[in-house]
Amino acid sequence: MSVVPVPGTVLPATTSEFVGRRADVERVRSLLDGGARLVTLIGPGGIGKTRLAAEVLRGAHVPVSWVGLAELGPESVTEDLIRSAIRVDTARKVLVLDNCEHVLAAVGRIVADLLRRTPDLTILATSREPLGWVDEHIVPVPPLAAAHSVALFRRRAELTGRPIGDDPALLHIVGQICRHVDHNPLFIRLAAARLRQRPPAMVLRELTGDADDKRLQWRHGARAGAEPRHRGVYDVIAWSYQLCEPAEQLLLERLSVFAAGCETDDERSLRNGIDLDAVLAVCADATLPADTIEPLLEQLAERSLLSEHHTATAVRWYLVESVRVFAYDRLRGRVDAAATAARHRRYFRDKVVAGQSIWNTPEAQDRHDRVHSSWDNILLAIETGLSAPDEAVVALETAAALLSMWIPFATHGGPAFARLTALAVEATRAADPRPDELRVRAMALLAWVAMWQGRIEDAARLLDECAATCLPAAAVPTWRDHAERDLGLPAPVEWIRGLELMLVHADARAIAVLERARRKGAAAGDLVGEELSGVFVALAAAFVGERQVALDTTARILEHSTASGSQLSRGWARLARAVALVAHGDLTEAAAMSRSVLTEHLIDGDVWTVSWAIGARIMVAARTVLEASVAGDEPVRTAAATEMARLVGAFRSCVRATGTVIETVPLITTELQRAADLSVVVIGERAYAAARDEGAAVSPDFDTLRRYVLDRAPDDPSSEGAEPASVPRRWDTLSRAEREVAVLAAAGWSNSAIAGKRRSSVRTVDAQVASIRQKLLTPSRKEIIQHIPGELADAVRREAGRRPRRAPRRPVDRP
Repeated sequence: MSVVPVPGTVLPATTSEFVGRRADVERVRSLLDGGARLVTLIGPGGIGKTRLAAEVLRGAHVPVSWVGLAELGPESVTEDLIRSAIRVDTARKVLVLDNCEHVLAAVGRIVADLLRRTPDLTILATSREPLGWVDEHIVPVPPLAAAHSVALFRRRAELTGRPIGDDPALLHIVGQICRHVDHNPLFIRLAAARLRQRPPAMVLRELTGDADDKRLQWRHGARAGAEPRHRGVYDVIAWSYQLCEPAEQLLLERLSVFAAGCETDDERSLRNGIDLDAVLAVCADATLPADTIEPLLEQLAERSLLSEHHTATAVRWYLVESVRVFAYDRLRGRVDAAATAARHRRYFRDKVVAGQSIWNTPEAQDRHDRVHSSWDNILLAIETGLSAPDEAVVALETAAALLSMWIPFATHGGPAFARLTALAVEATRAADPRPDELRVRAMALLAWVAMWQGRIEDAARLLDECAATCLPAAAVPTWRDHAERDLGLPAPVEWIRGLELMLVHADARAIAVLERARRKGAAAGDLVGEELSGVFVALAAAFVGERQVALDTTARILEHSTASGSQLSRGWARLARAVALVAHGDLTEAAAMSRSVLTEHLIDGDVWTVSWAIGARIMVAARTVLEASVAGDEPVRTAAATEMARLVGAFRSCVRATGTVIETVPLITTELQRAADLSVVVIGERAYAAARDEGAAVSPDFDTLRRYVLDRAPDDPSSEGAEPASVPRRWDTLSRAEREVAVLAAAGWSNSAIAGKRRSSVRTVDAQVASIRQKLLTPSRKEIIQHIPGELADAVRREAGRRPRRAPRRPVDRP
């Protein structure tokens, strides 16, 4: 590129370190080649706008004039100054205006006039916000891709004399550093410069994202070559912050009480995005009236301080981690910081409490997804409430409600969340008045967690503490001796005591205790507690009840759960029914029942329920071995024993991933050992170990586990008139989200309409439809309907009737 600089302005940065962004380069070049008059690259400080502009124009066959505005004030930006850069006698000229954000008003006027008077002029601008010209092409400059971030870090590490090798553990740390600094190229350079004084692990420890985060203290290691506004993370963000009006600054600081957000590459493409309702509930008050919030959000996004995530029907906002750290550092100096944090804590408490209806509502997936998307904010709300007893009560309300939803176990976060809940229980000890009912509920739930973590004695101790809180002193020493009697314990304690009897002691009295818990929940109007206890009544009856009790109870609970409409409740009732049928009923029906949980009755992402479904499949395989042995069917016997070994390995891997220690849960270990012993008898030690290790090697994530089991689970042979096996098996390879998208696609919904309905991005739906077509082996989108199982035909017809109608095209006015 032939650059004509303006005296006193900053020349473009070298492109020698330009990494990635090939699609961005091609997009901007396409706009310039296509006749765009003004293209503005926008994005936060340090994101690489100037380098991108230089790379776009490298090798350009037209004269390029470059005006760097970073060091100039509004009074210095004149039309004569800018015109002096484009006095080149050619048919076409390109003018680069670099760093316009602090002189927008002056630049905007000059640009409009230049473009009007100079028809052969193209302007490429870089700014943290748009210039505002009527035909401006705005090109957001995104963060680097994760792989490109690591590549840049490694290049910069070479310059410090501390190169990063190919050690996977070290590269993982580098990847974590890049994520914490938002994949921002300048921040990556600053982080890599820290390697001169400390190893990568120490650099990572400086990036806590909290009050003790050290990044704002980083400074550019070079003595020359760094502009003042780029000398450190603080300088980069402060440059934009100082351009904000006071109300914008205040809102930015209050937004820092929310967890930092980021875009991801998975199906849930946004982490910790917040909507307008959340911002209003937490940030609005007399100082920042509600009717000013949305315009202020839009202005902060225009200034590239607040990030946006758009779907077809909604927008979510978030602060990247570095901006959050900066804003939170300033918020702590405000007198209203504690009040803002308290509003945040109560907002997410209310959301989680409402989400408990996951157990008795048809919207279980939606409730689960809402909590999952708010996970970091929920943890933050609990953690920040532990320092004051009264706020700890709010934190404990949140924690107890979340534990009752099983979300921590569904998302592999059980052990860490249990520790946080225990801290909240302790913090409320000094509250006045002390919330004993809430504390008992939380301790009972913690006892349940302790059982699954292998801490049986801790679980017993927590239950004893619950009893001591609720019962007269004289009744406490012998409270465990009277399972058949109602001592007046609250429903949560009865529920966990029943689970202890079932899981630890395989005691049939668990059925009566859990039934009592269910009745108490119903009497108290606790629909969630009633439904949850009912599910475990069915499980207890299935595992430790007599034949008729098991069959009658599981049938009754299944009918009730089906009527409740809850996907989660229905799935667990089916698991209980399958266990009862394996032990006392029809094997074919048991196989179909357990398989249906994996195909129809799962919440997407619920690994905990998948693990129990695998357990039920192990029991089905064990009985298949026994029946094949009696019938003398050696091929079936061997195949079932081999599959049982694989499932045992997968089950152990799955429960370990959720932080569960099954070795100390007698009910489970007894069943597993019985299955393992039976498999060894049939196929031998060596074949058993090989099959078990194959199953254990399966990745313990939701989709992989589910597909692994379904690929080996035979279809229900009792189904008459079923579709050919190849069709449902191919359909069953889809994730739950993909199946929902496939139904909508088959009903004629466009990808953008599907994105709006599911509150996801069009990009995510595009990827899902492509994955669906690949798995179903369909040549085009319209063939998806041929793979929809018969039981979903009505759903397709319903969605076809709800399909949004496209607006008619407006005629285009042409000169």
